[in-house]
Amino acid sequence: MQGECATGHHTGKKVGFISLGCAKNRVDTEIMLGLVQRAGYSIVNRAEEADVVVINTCGFIAPAKEEAIDTILETAMLKETGQLKHLVATGCLAQRYGRELLEEIPELDAVVGVSDFTRIAAVLDGLRAGHRCCWVRELPPVFREKGPRVLTTPPGWAYLKIAEGCDNRCSYCAIPAIRGGLRSRPVGELVAEAEWLATQGVRELVLVAQDTTMYGQDLYGRPSLPGLLQELARVEGIEWIRVMYT
Repeated sequence: MQGECATGHHTGKKVGFISLGCAKNRVDTEIMLGLVQRAGYSIVNRAEEADVVVINTCGFIAPAKEEAIDTILETAMLKETGQLKHLVATGCLAQRYGRELLEEIPELDAVVGVSDFTRIAAVLDGLRAGHRCCWVRELPPVFREKGPRVLTTPPGWAYLKIAEGCDNRCSYCAIPAIRGGLRSRPVGELVAEAEWLATQGVRELVLVAQDTTMYGQDLYGRPSLPGLLQELARVEGIEWIRVMYT
């Protein structure tokens, strides 16, 4: 685990989010939105109106890393021209570089890894108390990156993340090093989330993971996507199911 704190400035409670990269990152951003909203923070749609901005980064390939760094630096300029007081980086770039990112980009006030973004409300509380922090831990053996969601997709459909990580070790891919090994969510948990999504007006589910076809291998000893699809198809209100990242 990496962790450090230093004195900073007081910040307010208006939070803006910028989500970069893939659909899986977007789900993580939706969870962070839900968590900070539950903690009493106000969500704003424009970075110019925010007291603190959280950037959920991608760090998979060089262009994605460049986009993430450019976005961090561009957003940091609002500290001089707007009301922005603090800037947080989470996601793959944060997980991959951790404390190094905090040291190399002084405009950042906190760096949070991919398994710890569920602590985002506590991180923001820490910033308000004057703490500059790096929170990047080893990846957990089970799926734990969950929480309330604020949907950001157009009405009628939503992503459903069924697993995290990948057990393949392709020479060209850094995902296992960043996101860890395969960690599937139990079928019952996914059905419950699908039922909740249906109550929010969702009619189409888009299943996402790093390797959706291997869903369930870690939990049930064999790939179990067909069985999951059968259970999700029984959820009242869900009319379409799509599968990405096969």
